[in-house]
Amino acid sequence: MKKIITLTVVALFAMVGLKAQATMYLVGDGFNGWTTTGNVEMSFDGDSIYSWSGDLTAGSSFAFFRDTESWGSQRGPATGDGSAPTGDWEETVAMGAWKLTATGSYIIQYNYNNDQAKIVLTEEPVFNPAQRRFAVTGAAFGGWNMPPAGNQIFSNNGDGTYTLEFEGATASDFKLSSIGINDDFTNNWGLFDSGVMGASNLAVGNNDLSTSYGTANMHFPVSGNVTLTITNVTETSCTLNITLNEEIIPDKAYYLIGEFNGWDESAMVPFEENEGVFTLTQTFGGEFKIKDENGNWLGGGVTLTVDNPSVTLVDGGNLILAEELEYTLTIENGVLTVTFPSINPVTPGDVDGDGVVSSADITALYNYLLNNDSSSIVNGDVDNDGNITSADVTCIYNILLGSSK
Repeated sequence: MKKIITLTVVALFAMVGLKAQATMYLVGDGFNGWTTTGNVEMSFDGDSIYSWSGDLTAGSSFAFFRDTESWGSQRGPATGDGSAPTGDWEETVAMGAWKLTATGSYIIQYNYNNDQAKIVLTEEPVFNPAQRRFAVTGAAFGGWNMPPAGNQIFSNNGDGTYTLEFEGATASDFKLSSIGINDDFTNNWGLFDSGVMGASNLAVGNNDLSTSYGTANMHFPVSGNVTLTITNVTETSCTLNITLNEEIIPDKAYYLIGEFNGWDESAMVPFEENEGVFTLTQTFGGEFKIKDENGNWLGGGVTLTVDNPSVTLVDGGNLILAEELEYTLTIENGVLTVTFPSINPVTPGDVDGDGVVSSADITALYNYLLNNDSSSIVNGDVDNDGNITSADVTCIYNILLGSSK
């Protein structure tokens, strides 16, 4: 009898094209900064869509990390200048970033399969003039430090106006900053430029101010105790009024700062004053500058050499002294004179520097040639050929015999 064997076939269905769920991150301002660790992970919504929602500030920049937190996986806008939001799906490419033009609540989405992004502004906040923080920084108000010290932050009066009492302001440059009431002043000079608060938004108060536009500094014209008041606050501008309570005319002074003291303003070396002439003797070298009593930089952007011992003080770059030596600096009538160490001319053949050419110079050379002993040598290269050799001994013999070459 024939045995019939029936095979039961189990069908295995291949899941073609179905990829395991990926991971997407947001990197940039408002998302743990521009780092490659601890970035904000987006939510998976299904159908290859990832999303994030929350509040962001105008001027914030960001990009995506696709699968891994690394710059090689960064995705940014494929076209345009990256200004957002557009509210439309747009292509992405490697690198690049978007920059938000408005503050508010956002929904940010990424389509993994299509490599597209959509940035939607869902709600713009109602601006409240009292919900701001203002600060001032610059040479006029304690120095170009960041973040500002406590005495550089305005008091919020609660009615949309702000006040700062400042003692000892100096005639110099400064900038203003404005941030949200819950924000901290951070090391971002963009906050002090032409964005929310800048020189272009300054309205002259009780004292004339030399104002400039864009990212340039504003200038405070006098020194003294002042009251600064900010009014008429909008998202993009305000009015600054400066009242001079007491003018202070500081004594003229100069200070040396540079590479020799690590550009440490607390370690600046003061000049001594005598009937209007300022003098300082200091051993140093490299780049340096001079500050006056108002904290203004004085420089010339030149290299001082023996042939150029004087330079008029002008606004500009650093001064440079190539060698580290003991210099005497003198400032009189706005002119800096640098006195270089005197260089005693070397008598040809005076190897040991005792002022005469004698057999002692020959002995000094022999000690160097035989024992590499340079302790007695001031100028051993008598014939100026770039080397110390027996030819220098011969040269000294010729000098002693009266037939120097």
